Amino acid sequence: MGDQCPHVENTSRPLRLMLWLTQIFGRLHPILVHLPIGILFLGFLFECLGFYPGYKGLRRAVQPTIVLGTVSAIFSALSGYFLSREGGYDDRLIVLHQNFGIATAVFATVLCFARQSIITRFPEKKKRKRIRILLFLPLIMLVTVTGHLGGSLTHGEDFLLPPPAANGDDATPAVKIKSIEAADSAVLYGDVIEPILEAKCYSCHSAAKQKGQLRLDSEEFIRKGGKHGVVVKTGVADSSLLYRRLMLPLEDEKHMPPNEKSQLTSSEIALVQAWIEEGASFDKRIQAFRQVARIKGFISSLIAPSHSNDDIPTEEVSPPDEKAVSALTAKGILVVPVSEGNHYLSVSYVNDRKVSDADLRDLLPLTKQIVWLNLGRTKITNEGLKTIAQLTSLRQLHLEYTAIDDAGVKALASLEQLRLLNLVGTNLHDEGLTHIASLKNLKKLFIYKTAVTSAAIEQYSQKAKSVTVDTGSYQLPVLSSDSVVYKRKS
Repeated sequence: MGDQCPHVENTSRPLRLMLWLTQIFGRLHPILVHLPIGILFLGFLFECLGFYPGYKGLRRAVQPTIVLGTVSAIFSALSGYFLSREGGYDDRLIVLHQNFGIATAVFATVLCFARQSIITRFPEKKKRKRIRILLFLPLIMLVTVTGHLGGSLTHGEDFLLPPPAANGDDATPAVKIKSIEAADSAVLYGDVIEPILEAKCYSCHSAAKQKGQLRLDSEEFIRKGGKHGVVVKTGVADSSLLYRRLMLPLEDEKHMPPNEKSQLTSSEIALVQAWIEEGASFDKRIQAFRQVARIKGFISSLIAPSHSNDDIPTEEVSPPDEKAVSALTAKGILVVPVSEGNHYLSVSYVNDRKVSDADLRDLLPLTKQIVWLNLGRTKITNEGLKTIAQLTSLRQLHLEYTAIDDAGVKALASLEQLRLLNLVGTNLHDEGLTHIASLKNLKKLFIYKTAVTSAAIEQYSQKAKSVTVDTGSYQLPVLSSDSVVYKRKS
């Protein structure tokens, strides 16, 4: 009784071999799928050109082209079926793509026989021409629709026709955050992390498309991971594939999101890091996190890169020094373009909190190109601000939770182009606010958790009426920009 039937192992081996062969055949689909498209369109072109003097010789090539296109369509449909069995695709799109693919193969087969029948049944040349063209048109339409659906599966449904941009700007995903009465009451994943993933990651990792067999659009799929295994390992962010891919250099082919996509801001990355480090909870409120002050600081400093056209200079600038950029990225510093079509840069020290004042001299070769700089929560002091003062193209400067004070802020008077200054959690007093008054182009000032008095703020606001002074009490609005902005409640 305990003996196994002797032929079981013999039958399982052929079965495993067959499954392996069908898997390989299925994975040839991305190659095979282009053959019927090209061949059948070529046959249609030959059919049309054959009606013109000088191209009549092409008529003889039409039938063999249709036959070849039909065979390739059949093989393409079969390989597509086997590939779909591996899963990881949007069920709705895969069914549509399969049905149209089968219809294409069937109609191409019908055309093979119908075209020959027309030639023999209709002696009148003009009538034959019209019928042959009319027969080809549905096939061309089927090929087009099938190809489009296949492209939607691999590139996303909005790849061909992305959503129109507002005000003529480049279209970028929007981080849509639910309105929250206070940052403490927010659930970090549901109210902050999930909208970031939706805007920056869902185009490649959701129901519509699963690059690397990975979905990030629900707790279940995030925990499941993808082709390369689990993507979120709690505790140390560097052990999580999701975080490591975000931190790779932009030019690395494994960097996420791909360099042609809208990138996460440094503060968004920092929030993902904090979320992973404290257990990657899907229902934990911000106030329950050990890093609550750090998390709230990052949320409050998430200023949308495109919230104002004034944040990016319109003047042309020379390309950045590649050696200088490489020297920074080699230290883990984030250096990314602020937008397509120009050479201005955003630099963030979110991964190098121990940066010294002396290290800031690495920025000087990029004086003209750096317009956004994030030094929040680093070890820099007033001495480092003397170097920052030389970056005269700066439009946004984040110095939150650093050891700078009134004397250091005085050095920033040379930053005439500065639009945004974040001094949350610094040693700023009333005196420092008087130094900031010299920044004539400033639009936003963050001074939450400083020693500046209400009277000084009132006095400053009277003189600098165009500046929004943010002192806390945040709520998260729904925005149409690519980042989160906290605004002071009225």
